[in-house]
Amino acid sequence: MSRHALVTYFYQSAFTVSLKKTLIVFSYRQTGLSQLAPEQQLSEKDFQGFNNILVFVPNNSLTHHDRKAIYSWKPSFPITYILSEDAMKDTPDLPHIRVCREGDSFSVAQAKVSVFGSTDTGVSYLVEAEDVCVFHAGDLNLWHWREENTLREITRAEESFYDKVAAIPKDKVDICFFPLDPNQGGLYDAGANHIIMAIRPRVFFPMHFDGRTEIANEYARRSLSRRTVIFALTQPRESALVDLTGALPTVRSTSPGRHGRPGLRRGSVDLSAYTQEDPFSQTDLPVSMQEEE
Repeated sequence: MSRHALVTYFYQSAFTVSLKKTLIVFSYRQTGLSQLAPEQQLSEKDFQGFNNILVFVPNNSLTHHDRKAIYSWKPSFPITYILSEDAMKDTPDLPHIRVCREGDSFSVAQAKVSVFGSTDTGVSYLVEAEDVCVFHAGDLNLWHWREENTLREITRAEESFYDKVAAIPKDKVDICFFPLDPNQGGLYDAGANHIIMAIRPRVFFPMHFDGRTEIANEYARRSLSRRTVIFALTQPRESALVDLTGALPTVRSTSPGRHGRPGLRRGSVDLSAYTQEDPFSQTDLPVSMQEEE
C-alpha cells in the first residue's frame, strides 16, 4: 500500500500535511506577517477535496494561534480545531473545537491524536491519519542559551526536555517538525539532534528558524542520520512530496531548480562519515547521505 504526504511550509512553525482525504494544518499564521504574501496564504481552494481538515494550535502565542485567520475560514468546510487549554481564551463559539492538555489521547475526524508536553507554553502533537504518523513539536525544545545561562539553569532545561521527549514513542513517527532556533546561539541545534536520536523519525523538517534559511539548509546538509531523512523547506509555500512506501523514505521538492539544494533525497547512507574525531561517532549523527537529482 502506498503512503504519501505532501508537506507545505508557510513560515516559522506553520505547515500543512496533505494526505489522501485529510488535510492537517499546524501553527498557521498570516496576520502581521510580511514574509507571507497574500497569494501564498491558505485559501479556500486549499481546502477543496478533503473530507477532514484538522487545524492544530499548540499554544496561545500569535506564532501558533492566528485567531483572525483560522476562524475566518468558512464553517461549511469540514474543519476541526484542536487547541491547547491556554489557547481557549477569546475563541469563538464554533461547533468543532476540541480542547486538550498534555497526556490526552483521542480520536477525531478519523484521526488519532496524542498530546505531549512542551518545555515552553502549550503542548506538542502526534497525529495518526491515513496510515501516516506526524509529530509537531510546537514550542517543545531544549531551550537554553549556553553563553548566558548558568550551569544549573542549563541542567534544569536539559532534564525537562529529556523528560518530555521520553514520553514520545520511538520508531513510530513518519514526519517530524521541530524547532531549530539560531537565536539560542551555540548548540542551538542540540534539541533537534536529541529528538532525532531519541524518537528516530523517518523524515525531519526543521522549523522556527526565524527566516534564517541558511541555518535550516546547512543543518539538512550536514546532520543526516542513518535512519532519518532531514529536509529543509525554507521558502513560503515551498512543498515536498514524501514517499513513505518503502523501507527508506524519499523526499522530493516540488519546487524544481532551487539553487544549491538537491531535488530528491533518499534514506541511503554512507557510513564512512563516522570517524573517531566526530563528536557524534557513537550516535546516529552525522552520516553522509547519497543524494540524487
